[in-house]
Amino acid sequence: MLKRIGMQSDRTKQRVAGALFLAAFLAYGFGTGMISGIIEANNPVAALAAKRTEFFVGAALVFLNSAIVAGIGYLLRPTLARHSRSIAWIYLAARLTEAAVLAFGIIGIASLVAANAPLTAAAIRSAQRANFFSYQIGMAVLGFASLFFCALLHRARLIPRLAAVWGFCGYAILLTGTMLELWGVNAGLLFFIPGGLFELFFGIWLMVKGFKTITTDAAPSLG
Repeated sequence: MLKRIGMQSDRTKQRVAGALFLAAFLAYGFGTGMISGIIEANNPVAALAAKRTEFFVGAALVFLNSAIVAGIGYLLRPTLARHSRSIAWIYLAARLTEAAVLAFGIIGIASLVAANAPLTAAAIRSAQRANFFSYQIGMAVLGFASLFFCALLHRARLIPRLAAVWGFCGYAILLTGTMLELWGVNAGLLFFIPGGLFELFFGIWLMVKGFKTITTDAAPSLG
């Protein structure tokens, strides 16, 4: 009876985590879209002065995304820990780091808008550059940790193995793209698409199917 309750609880967490994967796309996508449309305008100082409310709504969505990705790591940790405690903690730590650095990046821009001091184009560009590095670092951490995550999904057969391979390759490409961006090479969106599409698929899979149930005795032990 207790085992069945535990399995039902895990299934609920998996469904919620799946919904959060999709919610993260919406929150960060709409949030950054609203912010970018303002700070990348021909006259960002005037745009920020005219669209402060829109900017803060966008910033709030980015902060919401940070809470969402932290929640994903928290919700998936118990199930992952049954197969590998170390990878479960690595994935949670990566999601928490991602949440923190993405929030930190937008705080720099938001603090300029909230301050009483006059805005300058140079200050906006500086804050925008800091936000760029924060995003790339967050994606690099996520990409690196998710290689272990997808390897666990594959070895424990928690999702179809082909899908786990897709995720592994997508995150490897993401990690490569972020490294290039941090080294000053414009990698473009192509490096982000495979991993992003996997996360959309994975979110839907968790909501509809969930992880494949494997008994503890039969599950691979990865530490």
